[in-house]
Amino acid sequence: MPWMSEDLANAVSPRGAVRDLLAYMRRRQRHEIVFLTAAAGLTFLMLFGFTIEMHGPKREYHREIIYFQQWNANRTDAQIIAQQKIDGPEQTKREEAERKLEAEKRAIFKRLGDQMNSVGLY
Repeated sequence: MPWMSEDLANAVSPRGAVRDLLAYMRRRQRHEIVFLTAAAGLTFLMLFGFTIEMHGPKREYHREIIYFQQWNANRTDAQIIAQQKIDGPEQTKREEAERKLEAEKRAIFKRLGDQMNSVGLY
């Protein structure tokens, strides 16, 4: 590279970098090396996980479109009650499905909390 001086280009080499790293590691205490290795390993693991997630199978996106009805302001009470009788069972099914999903989520978090309690983390 024309902008680099010859001395700097000769001073920077992969072999020299490895030697510097090994000299640095030799001066460190054992627990420092263990924590350095653990931190580097966890960082690598997280980056690897993000890479897999990015390049993995794409999840299909389904748009949920909710249409609503327009009602006349001058509907009779009989018409309103008739419509409620039609919509009632549908709404009950929807609410029951939501309650079931919420109970499943609660059970999952309860199991996780129990596991954390068993190892003393909670």
